[in-house]
Amino acid sequence: MPTLHEKASAFAERHRGPGIIVLPNAWDPGTAVVLAEAGFPFIATTSAGIAFAQGVPDGQHLSRSRMLEIAAQIAAAVEAPVTADLEAGYGPHPEDVAATVTGALAAGVVGCNIEDSTGDRDRPLFELELAAERIRAGAEAVAASGVPFVLNARVDPYLVRLGTPEENLAESIRRANAYREAGAGCLYVPGVTDPEAIRRLVREIDGPLNVLGAMGGAVSALSAAELEALGVRRVSIGGSLAVAALALVRRAGAELREHGTFSYTRDAMSNRDANALMLRALRQ
Repeated sequence: MPTLHEKASAFAERHRGPGIIVLPNAWDPGTAVVLAEAGFPFIATTSAGIAFAQGVPDGQHLSRSRMLEIAAQIAAAVEAPVTADLEAGYGPHPEDVAATVTGALAAGVVGCNIEDSTGDRDRPLFELELAAERIRAGAEAVAASGVPFVLNARVDPYLVRLGTPEENLAESIRRANAYREAGAGCLYVPGVTDPEAIRRLVREIDGPLNVLGAMGGAVSALSAAELEALGVRRVSIGGSLAVAALALVRRAGAELREHGTFSYTRDAMSNRDANALMLRALRQ
């Protein structure tokens, strides 16, 4: 098995090489195994999917220790390097982010997202100076570890609908460059879908750009190949796969309750195949 340093090096290097990194987002060890079997060389976690699987809402309703425990289980289940969605770092202060990054390294993941959303409707984003200090604290924890861990700074003006599209674009660029200067290895701007806006983000942000390729309840207008052509270096799918799975469970439940039929199993893998898949993963 590759060491954490080897896995992290491979993941970090892909941010510098040609081609886009397509990251599927798992929410437990089983989904990570299925995605690794599908051939993805790197896997991300989804905080939303993990929260929903635990029966709680997204948005730091799980503790840092519980989220890191699940991230560690996912990382241990697959040989592929895993990067974790660690929300806003489980505390408002720079030292909170440093503790979260240190915990992520101990959990065996090769990178993590830290967002600048506060969860407060009246003050949806951390003030830029504090937000940059939070990223700097995480970057210092990475440097102290000696592991080439990819700290992915999430920039949320589009998600919180801070202003007009042009204002969101300008603020995203301003924040992303501040986080890059603070030590972020990748800059994540979810919620942007306009190709020209993405071109500007690629052109004006001094670092590799990560965008969100899919959101629950919406079909992305841009494929991974089209995003790559725009200059995007990394695309992830957030909680979209997890909520699609929940929608399948809801439809299946309605069918079973209302009609007493079982057509939802038509595309399901057999128990035998699922068991064989998990056994292969266990033997790696």
